[in-house]
Amino acid sequence: MPRGKPMRRANGTGTIVKMSGNRRKPFEVRVNTHINEWGYPVYDVLGRFADRLEADAALADYNRSPFDVNKKNATFEDVYKMWYDWKYNKSSRKYSDSAKYCSTGAFKKCPDLHHRPLAQLRTDDFQRILDDHSLSHAYLEHIENLFHSVCRYALEYNIITKDYSQFVSITKEEDDKPGVPFTRKEISTLWAHVDDIPYADTVLILIYTGWRITELLTMETASIDLTTWTMTGGIKSAAGKNRIVPIHTGIRDLIERYYQADSTFFLTGTTTRHMSETAYRKAFAAALAGC
Repeated sequence: MPRGKPMRRANGTGTIVKMSGNRRKPFEVRVNTHINEWGYPVYDVLGRFADRLEADAALADYNRSPFDVNKKNATFEDVYKMWYDWKYNKSSRKYSDSAKYCSTGAFKKCPDLHHRPLAQLRTDDFQRILDDHSLSHAYLEHIENLFHSVCRYALEYNIITKDYSQFVSITKEEDDKPGVPFTRKEISTLWAHVDDIPYADTVLILIYTGWRITELLTMETASIDLTTWTMTGGIKSAAGKNRIVPIHTGIRDLIERYYQADSTFFLTGTTTRHMSETAYRKAFAAALAGC
């Protein structure tokens, strides 16, 4: 075999072609990715390299762990959209609006990654986002979960060959404050102002039922039975959904204040949808401050 002439490669393992002309990167690596309608193999360009050694190394890496060449330049935003569509639109499982909101919010908090190819992102790129201590620990958890989910999806669909998100961690100390129950005195104060401070009555409903704020806001009127005096709802885990909660005799009149048979949601906002969590939390804080 003449010196300098490369050995013939096994069928289906790709090829290296030296392009004509004076090129900075003349060695083009081609890999067979599919068969056309006439039964002939079709190649995609893996990349172009300055010398044959670089080209050989790139082709060897590809053959050890093949990936979708057409998606190797897919940005973080591109893959996020594919993952979001796969998880929330095409999945047979139904996810809450809250879950979708968390994913969307986490994505918006890492704009520096949006237009960069996901295959080129490394541990430092992800870690730099998680080192932003201006964000709450809870928000950083959402971002970290998003990194893991998007990278797992990309790994499964051959967009990347290694998941660097698995090496990141949240460096900010836990800042979540545990819930503090209302005292008997505070509950008595709420009852004293139930008629003159807006939404003080809803705070009492939360206390007596144990619903989370989001659960009460998304509670549909049809889920409230004024005959058996029960409320059915819940979010989060499978065990937490479709819980049946009895309505305490002390708050039945408060429930009737908001109950409207022709309304979709128990607590309506300014539209036909339920009251937003942002608006309610402001009203909740104002009610507590007024008491």
